[in-house]
Amino acid sequence: MAEETFKVAVATTDGINVDSHFGHVKDFTIFEIDPETGKGEAVENRIINRAACDGDCGEIEVFGNIAKELSDVEYVIAARIGIPAVMALGAENITAFDGFYSIDEALRKVNLHRKKRKAGEERVKKILLANGIEDK
Repeated sequence: MAEETFKVAVATTDGINVDSHFGHVKDFTIFEIDPETGKGEAVENRIINRAACDGDCGEIEVFGNIAKELSDVEYVIAARIGIPAVMALGAENITAFDGFYSIDEALRKVNLHRKKRKAGEERVKKILLANGIEDK
């Protein structure tokens, strides 16, 4: 059975590269990723109500509001992303990555990370089951 696609929000100004700082982004390109191939398709340009650094850069509440607007994505990729933003995204179960990459390369890296994470989760489930511990 094929695994379902997942969403990634990318901070980009040109649609080719990850080139924007999380706190300065006014919109994210949302990609839907095929976990089998790692290929992504841009499905939405999501406008954020206001960038986090519009006058009150670093306020955790602002980052929390942005994270809530992205709550349907599994990953966010930005050129730079600070600890308060990473924490706010984590509270919404969103994994943050930063770095200057082409979007294609960044999506491949995210897909690889996701595969390794899922394999680790499966190993943990097997260990718990083998030891008679219920996975909740």
